[in-house]
Amino acid sequence: MKEQPSYPLSISTKEALKEIARGVPALLKLFYRLLRDTRTPRGVKWWIGGSALYLILPFNLKFRKLKTFPLQLLNYVDDVLLIFHTVQRVMRDTPTELLEEHWEHERSLGEWRDLLFKIKIDLQNIF
Repeated sequence: MKEQPSYPLSISTKEALKEIARGVPALLKLFYRLLRDTRTPRGVKWWIGGSALYLILPFNLKFRKLKTFPLQLLNYVDDVLLIFHTVQRVMRDTPTELLEEHWEHERSLGEWRDLLFKIKIDLQNIF
């Protein structure tokens, strides 16, 4: 059974974002290792591979008529949503033992997952 994130964390949103950014290289390494591991569920491999392919392809949703700054951010929303959704799916659908085995970072995977959950809740509270 997966652990539920604990919230609220005693860390600011800014600090949580910094810690998440520090964990991105470990996340990429985790994804690479999961792709190579035969014990990884096929659906997880499809999510990782498909997301990576989407992000590196030169096609992007372009809203050319949106010239003002806040509206230009819509060009990147699909990428950010895909990344968050992929991370959530991988964490949910991969056995915990496999995630822990391949995770290499100073923070535990549970702590890093809690930081992601904090950002998700904070964003939901904004909108």
